[in-house]
Amino acid sequence: MAKRTDPRMVIREHRPWRGWLFSIALITVSGIAGWLLPSHLPPLLEQTSNNTPNTPSPSALNSQERLSHLQQENIHLRERLAQIQRELEVEQHARADLSANLVNLQEEILGLKRQLATYKGLVKSLEEQGLHIQDLTFSKTATERLLHYRLVLTQGRKVDRLAQGQVHLVIQGILEGKSARFGLDTLSKGNPVTFRFKYFQILEGELLLPRNFKPTQVKIALLPEDNPSKLVERTFEWRSVGG
Repeated sequence: MAKRTDPRMVIREHRPWRGWLFSIALITVSGIAGWLLPSHLPPLLEQTSNNTPNTPSPSALNSQERLSHLQQENIHLRERLAQIQRELEVEQHARADLSANLVNLQEEILGLKRQLATYKGLVKSLEEQGLHIQDLTFSKTATERLLHYRLVLTQGRKVDRLAQGQVHLVIQGILEGKSARFGLDTLSKGNPVTFRFKYFQILEGELLLPRNFKPTQVKIALLPEDNPSKLVERTFEWRSVGG
């Protein structure tokens, strides 16, 4: 006869409040996640889009456009500056040429005025008797210390004969702190200067001043050939003869 097995009794603890507590916790976590996720999703998407290659953000596009605009403006300003510099150089050259022309014109006017005064004096001296030293001028040449001289002599028209003789020219000045004088025969390599005319004569030539010599006066003497005792002299201040 088989043994009888007694059925075991399982006792389970009935706790219904745990299910309710788990449900409440699950609902709470779901609510919090639903509230936080929308607020954090746009920045996350924006960050993801910013990190996406070949897709610049609007702020980056604005910066690039601004940089391109500044570069174009810089190029334009450089071109404008170069143009203004060229215009300034042209204007400076034009002013320099104008100043040079003005100086030349002034010198020409002064020369014409001097010639006019010379001819007026010439006409006046022709009415007088005797031999006259009418005018003396010096002008610079391309060679340093080499000067061109121009001497005007006259004789009254009442004298109906030729005036002839020798011209003595002496330049006085300062050389190395001491008084010095040099004659035309020393300063010029040409032959002695002579005159021969009836009413007037213009004598021209060149002379070379000594180095470091500072002229102060020029003395002219005419020695008539027929009567050397009738010496005709005249002194010019250096600053008045244009040296």
